[in-house]
This record gives sequence, C-alpha cells and structure tokens, in this order.
Amino acid sequence: MAIDPKSSPIVQLFTALQAEGIEFMVAGMSAANLQGVLASTVDVDVWIGLPARQYIRVINLCRELKASVQSSNKVFLSDETPVDFIYEVGGLQIFKKEYARAQWLSFHGLKIPVLSLKQICKSKEAIGRDKDKLHILLIRQVLKLDKSEKKTRRKLNR
Repeated sequence: MAIDPKSSPIVQLFTALQAEGIEFMVAGMSAANLQGVLASTVDVDVWIGLPARQYIRVINLCRELKASVQSSNKVFLSDETPVDFIYEVGGLQIFKKEYARAQWLSFHGLKIPVLSLKQICKSKEAIGRDKDKLHILLIRQVLKLDKSEKKTRRKLNR
C-alpha cells in the first residue's frame, strides 16, 4: 500500500482502509466534530463495514502502520491517537444502509464518509449513557442552527 509517511497517522489509517477496499465511517463525537459540533472527545470511533469475525484485516493494517494493538477493536496509532473500531452501532440500521446516507467530507486530502449528525444523535440516544446527554444537546443545537440557516437561505433565494 502506498501511504505517505509524512501524513498524520489517522490519515494513513483512512488511506490504508480505502486502499484495501474496507468500507468505514467516522462515527461518534469525532464525526460530530467534523460537522461543526464543538465538544471534546478522546478517541476516534471508526465504524467498519465488515463482520466482526473479519476484524483481523483491520488489525493487520494497523500493525503495518505501527499502531499499538490493544484488542480487536482498540488501537493506539503511532502518535498515540486512540481509535475504537466498531462493527455494530446500537439504535441504527445495518452498516450498508447507514453508509449509503453518510456525509462525505474532505479530510486532509481525502474524501471520507462520516455518520450524519442526526444518526449520531439517534445512536447516542439508544445507548443512553450519562456522558452522551451533553453531546446530544450540542448535536441538536447544531442541527437546529443548520435548519434555521437553510430556512433563511430559501427565503433569500425567493
């Protein structure tokens, strides 16, 4: 695989996944951050479009990238960025259906699929952890602002 060694480890990971034809989506608060939600997060959640029994393909890629493998779904990239690989997301449809409606964003020269804010919120509501309550509120605020902005644009275009 031709990976630019000067690019950041997360870009290297996304490039490697794409080169191997492994469909993925950035999920969780990293995905929300990429869509304008200002909230802190510690790790990068990456939803993998493979059955969990094929996780070894992803782990082998991570090893090639000199990541520290903690488990079948947790690695630390060479710059210590924690990445959680997810093979199933609660409260949402199967990967293929969610992937079809993903947001495609530019990210350091790549086009990457990102779970939409609406779906991130839905997943966090289904999981129901205490830590997600603030995230849900922040996501809803951004969604409300986006809706208001679209309404304003429609009025201006009339």
